[in-house]
Amino acid sequence: MSNSRKQQHLITSPNGVFQYYLTLPAHLSSDPRIPAQVRWSLGRNASVARTLAHLLDAELSLVIKPGATLVTPELVSERLKQAKAWLKRTLDNAANPWGALPSPAELGKQDLTAAKQRLADESAKHTTLYSLTPGGELILSITPSKGLQSALDLRFHRFDWPLGTTEQDKAQDAAIYAFAAITQLELHSPSKELRHPATFNALALHEYLCHARPDCGAHLADIPPDLPGSLAAYRIHSTLTSLSWPQPRYSAFVTRQLASGLYTLELASCALKTMHPILAGRGFSLTLPTTSAIMATLLKERLVSAVENTLQTHLRRTATTASLDQARLELEALTRGFMGSTLAQSPLPSLPDARPLTDTTPAPVDPAKQALATALAALLPEEKRGQLDALVNNTQGTVIDSKAEQLDGITLGELAERYQQAQIDEGNWTHVKTTPQRKARLKVVTELIGAHRRLKTLRRSDFLTLRDQLRFLPANAHQLVARQRISVRQLVTEKTAPAIHPRTAKVYFELAKSLIRYAQDQEWIEHDITANLTFKTRNAAPPARRTYTHEMLTKLVNGPVYTATRQTSWRMDEYKFWLPLLGLYTGARLGELCQLQLSDVRCSNGIWLINIDNSNGKQIKNTQSIRQVPLHHQLIKLGFLDFIDDQKHGNTRPDAPLFSSHRQYTQVPVSHVASKWFRSYVKQCDLTQEKATFHGLRHTFIQQFRMQRLDILIAKALVGHVDTSTTGGYGDIYPLRVLKEEIDRLDFELNLDHISHARYQSLRAKQVGRQIGRPAK
Repeated sequence: MSNSRKQQHLITSPNGVFQYYLTLPAHLSSDPRIPAQVRWSLGRNASVARTLAHLLDAELSLVIKPGATLVTPELVSERLKQAKAWLKRTLDNAANPWGALPSPAELGKQDLTAAKQRLADESAKHTTLYSLTPGGELILSITPSKGLQSALDLRFHRFDWPLGTTEQDKAQDAAIYAFAAITQLELHSPSKELRHPATFNALALHEYLCHARPDCGAHLADIPPDLPGSLAAYRIHSTLTSLSWPQPRYSAFVTRQLASGLYTLELASCALKTMHPILAGRGFSLTLPTTSAIMATLLKERLVSAVENTLQTHLRRTATTASLDQARLELEALTRGFMGSTLAQSPLPSLPDARPLTDTTPAPVDPAKQALATALAALLPEEKRGQLDALVNNTQGTVIDSKAEQLDGITLGELAERYQQAQIDEGNWTHVKTTPQRKARLKVVTELIGAHRRLKTLRRSDFLTLRDQLRFLPANAHQLVARQRISVRQLVTEKTAPAIHPRTAKVYFELAKSLIRYAQDQEWIEHDITANLTFKTRNAAPPARRTYTHEMLTKLVNGPVYTATRQTSWRMDEYKFWLPLLGLYTGARLGELCQLQLSDVRCSNGIWLINIDNSNGKQIKNTQSIRQVPLHHQLIKLGFLDFIDDQKHGNTRPDAPLFSSHRQYTQVPVSHVASKWFRSYVKQCDLTQEKATFHGLRHTFIQQFRMQRLDILIAKALVGHVDTSTTGGYGDIYPLRVLKEEIDRLDFELNLDHISHARYQSLRAKQVGRQIGRPAK
């Protein structure tokens, strides 16, 4: 770990996690109720960690102050308890900025039936979806309910949001999602700890509406830097500095929308008018240069205290009209400073009164113009064809009449849930390791396309876009999403993190195609729109080399496990000694070895073998993995059978685990503990640069058959691979004798004379009753 250069009690661990590290004075830590040291995780964000460490120093100043000998242990214990609880709340808010609200991705997976009906109802009463130019971008015009006005603490009559598409179906999907988000906010009751709930709701609405766009808001102007740019930023900011946006002491303000669409911040009835009669006579209002309800909310809560203070300053000197005008000029300059480059004073445009797209009686069109338009359309991109068509048909704008029957249909999020359940019910997804992986990949696919999209609105172009996006999907996307609190679509758009291997990206794409084929099988769509779509990996870099070289194997068998001659600080479990050797000389998977039971090692016709199957609750990759692997003579020479005898001594349970000290958990793969240990062990063997993995031993086992020109078909039988040739389907399995003869020919040319299981056991016996280090290292 390295100390921070700026803050004494802030350190960084090797994996990039910041920690608050505090050593308490000796006269306090001698008390059993107080720890000698405090080490609290602060997350991975450097700026947040520095702020947290600074605030913790201030909170614990009484404890860490030199010479504070009068501080009682009870006071210190209580102060530490309070500080730790505060830190936990702060980090929880940072990790889950949405609180009780669903995240944008989760909202798209919910039942959108009510939102569809709401769009139909709103469309019947007034213009809801429109474009101003022929074939131009479609815009959602929101007429707010009382609930939405209350959530944003605004009095407004219209809020327009560009949807980033010219296609009617996509725009309707986005509008349905938007109304689902609005419903969430109308019913939401923010935590009482939030000092500015309207800001919270405004930022939540902003992120929801950005998610509804195909570009996830990438082509929209950013929120000015002096205002909170995201919900996560606001939650962290409001938690760390609760007095950053103070509430006015004497004033009450109302923000209302003018007929032009711009907003005005008005001073309502309050004590400030009593203190300065000129305000009671003339009143005071400040025009906010925006037509956005979201920006108006953010500006109001950022400005109200400044407005009150500025009025107090000027009117306290001379309560004149000139003083009031001067205060207004200062506040307008402050507002322009907050808005920055997003400053906009243009009023809302009038809603078009055009022929709806659903009108079935279009005006006649000149056949010559229509023929020319058809010829030109083939040369134009898809987003420009709508403009050409509208120009030919002489329409000045578009209004979409969204009727209920147009909005029915299953969504991609609903399809994903049903597909996932079908795979589990049919037994296709059962493995404890691969099932969570497939679920995570399915989640990425649906989020990139849009879980709120209805199946009937999906086009082949959506999957062409998905194919391009997957090529830039970060290798650790789920970690980046959690750490940086951004969406998968933003990660793909930014292209700042190393991408997954193209062959892995192809697996994601094939999963998306499988999803659509399932929808066709269920007759939810008529045609497979992904048919004949391929994901090419021809020019992709070859996958990372997994096979161990002779030099790497030499380092592995000369690691600390096999060379220790005295007591160690790490726990000497039996699985640490045998797993690398078993992996090398059997070619078995780590999960297969970790779940072995004592009864799986037995003698048949004079040949000792390991039985790999799915009995007694064990799990295997597939039915072809069921096999018997004879023990290599080198394993017997190293004392594996003696180890088995020791394990069986006094243990009559046939399903007793082979490695009793290897912990297994139901929610993670059976090999979780061993895999974690092996990743740390290869570092001790100086194999970090080679990116050595346990599965690489399986590759090495098969490669050694090729290098010695042994029977590769027998190698397939030993590792549980299928011989797909025609002759492979004839006859029975290889006799155990044949397998034993061939595996004994395997020679890695390693010197193993220094490896002694008896020495390892004697050192391990000395650790009994002694507290030792972490079991994973």
